[in-house]
Amino acid sequence: MYLPIVISHLSNFLFFVQKTDTDYLVKFNLQKYLTDKNINLSFYGNNENKIWKQIEKAIGEQNTKQIKKYTNSLESVFASHWPKASKHLLLWRRYFQNNQQLFQQIIFEIKKLSGVKYFAVSKIPIYLISDHSSKDKEINAWFSWTPKESFIVIEIPFGLRIPNNFFPMGVLAHEFFHLILRGNKNLFSKISKIAKENEKLFAKLSEGMPDRIFLEELMISSFIPEGYLSEKYFRAKVTTYIVKPKSLLAWRKFVAFKLYQMVKKYINDNRQIDEKYLQNLMRIIKQNAK
Repeated sequence: MYLPIVISHLSNFLFFVQKTDTDYLVKFNLQKYLTDKNINLSFYGNNENKIWKQIEKAIGEQNTKQIKKYTNSLESVFASHWPKASKHLLLWRRYFQNNQQLFQQIIFEIKKLSGVKYFAVSKIPIYLISDHSSKDKEINAWFSWTPKESFIVIEIPFGLRIPNNFFPMGVLAHEFFHLILRGNKNLFSKISKIAKENEKLFAKLSEGMPDRIFLEELMISSFIPEGYLSEKYFRAKVTTYIVKPKSLLAWRKFVAFKLYQMVKKYINDNRQIDEKYLQNLMRIIKQNAK
């Protein structure tokens, strides 16, 4: 297995601008574009010309020229940051690549759980982004999916050391789980249907997250990185969590603990996620909702 990890100068620069709060950028209302989700998705790529073309297609030639004009003022600041940041990202790329064989085993398990035979990890770009503004002690990752193009972004706090554990591999596997799920239209349709049927409940719990994504997050987290898959491959104990959850992270840990035995059985018996599993997940959510 080959992990296509990309360290893009322009993607990192645009992210740096997005996270930098400066008064003079407000003149053009730059944040209107930098915080727009659809525009933000254009920031990621290895080919700089392609990135600018995507942005231009989304907001027009004139607005793209304005973005270039007002972001130029931050180029010197970014230039002083980038040498250290890029070296740091190279260390993280080595970390992920050194654990590719272990990752391959987990992807094999995820494909079985999802009922998906064919999925090419090597066709999904993984963009490493240095986050100079974050004080988090863990990486943040998210995925983008369309029928034509998908990718994963890993935001790494500047200066965050490479850990002596495999938790970041679990975070990456979690994001790939989202993408692999979409290869089973029947299962994906069931998840969407359950989310729709319980939209009032999820509206109270999801903190603004789309209902289906919230349900996906809990389901996937019951396996990895909070669930039994991490214990099986990373020797990471599933946290005992009995307090009623009040945040997304708490919910993730809660369902991983509550569904531990069921998850273990599904994995060890090579079973696919089915209606029974989803019903049990929903039962736990409903019984413990605020």
